[in-house]
Amino acid sequence: MTNRIKEILQNSFYQLLIVYTLLVFFISINLYWKYALHFEIFAVILAILGFFILKKETKLSKNKFFDNKIIHYSILSIALLITLAYRIIPYLINSIPLGYDAGIYKYIIEYGLQNLDKWILQGVEPGFIYSMTFLSQIFSTNFILIWLFILFNLILGLAIYFVTKEYFNKTAALFAILLFAFSIIQFKTFELMYYKNIISLSLMLFSVYFLKKQKYVWFVIFGALTGMIHRPTFYIFGLSYFTYAFINPWKNKKYNFELLKKNIILGVLILLLALIPYLGKFSVALTSVMPGVLEGFIQPGQSPGTFINFFTYQFTTLAYLPFAILGFFYLARKKKFNILFLWALINALIVYFQFFFFNRFIIHLDIILIILASVGFCLIIEKRKKFGTIIIVILLISMAIPSFQYSLDSKPLFNEEELSVIKQLSQTEKNASVISLSGYYSPLVLGYSQRKTIAPGLFDYDKHTEEQWNDFWETQDLEKIKEFLNTYEKPLYIFIGKYPEKPEKKFDNSCFQFYAGNTQSKIYKYVC
Repeated sequence: MTNRIKEILQNSFYQLLIVYTLLVFFISINLYWKYALHFEIFAVILAILGFFILKKETKLSKNKFFDNKIIHYSILSIALLITLAYRIIPYLINSIPLGYDAGIYKYIIEYGLQNLDKWILQGVEPGFIYSMTFLSQIFSTNFILIWLFILFNLILGLAIYFVTKEYFNKTAALFAILLFAFSIIQFKTFELMYYKNIISLSLMLFSVYFLKKQKYVWFVIFGALTGMIHRPTFYIFGLSYFTYAFINPWKNKKYNFELLKKNIILGVLILLLALIPYLGKFSVALTSVMPGVLEGFIQPGQSPGTFINFFTYQFTTLAYLPFAILGFFYLARKKKFNILFLWALINALIVYFQFFFFNRFIIHLDIILIILASVGFCLIIEKRKKFGTIIIVILLISMAIPSFQYSLDSKPLFNEEELSVIKQLSQTEKNASVISLSGYYSPLVLGYSQRKTIAPGLFDYDKHTEEQWNDFWETQDLEKIKEFLNTYEKPLYIFIGKYPEKPEKKFDNSCFQFYAGNTQSKIYKYVC
C-alpha cells in the first residue's frame, strides 16, 4: 500500500512538473499571462510532492556528464559570457551609467571622503568610501561606474559557483551560475546600480566558502569586509552566522562546547574588525540605522527599501522557485542546518513578514534561492537523468528569453540632453547652490553639477518639510515663492527636468533669469 501511494505521488510529481515547465515556457514567449494562475502555490505543491518522493538516503552524487572537465568548464565559461553580455548590451549605444543611484555613487567616489557630508556619514559605509576613493586614483569615475561594476557582477557569479561547489557538488555549481546569469532579479540589481549590494554579497559568499573550507582567517577577513562595505548584507550574514554558531555544535545528540567557544570567538573577531572603520566620525552610521531596524520589528511593513515587492518576486522566479523550495526541504530532511540553510530561513522570514528593509533583502534571498534551486535541479537529474536534463534546459531557456529582452530594454533613467544641461551647472559660481525640484533628478544633479545640491528630502541642505515643498510646487504666489527660496543662500539656481512635470509659470517673472536649457530641461537663476 505504501509503495502504491509513493508510486502515485511520483507519477503526479512528474506529470505536474511537465505541465508547470510548459506553462513557464509559454509565459516566457508571451503566450500565457503569469498572473493567470497562482503559480506560487503550484510551485509549493511541486516542491512538497518532490520532497515526498525523495528517499531518505538520496544524496547528490557526481554526474559524469557535467563533471567532465571540457563540458564543465565550457558551460562555466558560457555562463560567465552570458552574464557579461547581458550587462554590456545596455552600454552598446549608451555611455551614461544605469540606475537612479549613479549620481550618488559618482559624488561618493569624487567628493565623499573629501566633503564627508552628514548624509554620507549616516548612510554610506566607510569601507565602501575608502575603497572607491582608492580606486578613483587608478580609474576614471565613469569606468568605475560602468566597467568595474560589471566586473564585480562577474565576481559575484563566481562566488556563487564556488560556494555551491564547496557545499554541494560541481554539477549544482554549474546550475547555480547559470541561474545567476539568467536571473532578472540579479540583472535588476545591476540595472539599479546597487553597487554596495553586489560587492558585499560577493564578500559574504566568499566568507561562507572559507567557513566550509575551515580556513578561519579568511573567513574572518571576508566576514569583516562585508560589514565594512554594506550594513544590510552584514545584518543577514550576522544573523545567519549567530544562529549557526549555536546550532552547529550540536552533533550526534551531544553538544560540543569547545566548538561553540571557537564559533563565538570567530564571530566576535569579525564584529570587532568590521567596527574599526566606524570609529570616530562614521560612528553615526551605526546609531542612525538602529531606529529603522527597531521600527521594522515593532511595526512590520514600514521600512521596505527600494526594490520590487515579494508578490512580484514570486512571479519573476517561477522557473526555479519550486526547485529552491525542494532544495530547502532536502537540507531539512538531511538535517544539514548549515549556514546556507539558516541564511535562506532567516532571509525568507524577514522578507515574508516585512521586517526592516524587507524589499531590498529580496536581492539576498534570490542569491540563496538560486543556490538551493541548483540543489533541486540536481535532485531531479538524480532521479531521472534524461527527463530531468530536458526539464532543466527548457526552464533555463524560459529564463534566458525574458532576461535577454530585459537587457535589451534596459537604459539609463536620463538622456544625454538632460545630462548636458545639468553639466552646465558646473560653470556657475563656485559657491553656488542648485535646487533640484524633483527627487527623480536629485542624484544626477548631485553627481554632475559639482555644486551644493538642495533636494526635497535628500542630502544635507534641504530646510523644508514635504508639505512645504508640495505648497511650493503648487503655488503661483510670488511672495510665497520668494519666502520659500530666501531661506537658501545665493547664488541660487533651479533645475527643472521633464519628469515629473511641475508648473513652470512661477518662474515667468523678474525674480528668475533663464540660464541654460532645452526642450527637456531648464536652469533658472534666482535673483530676488
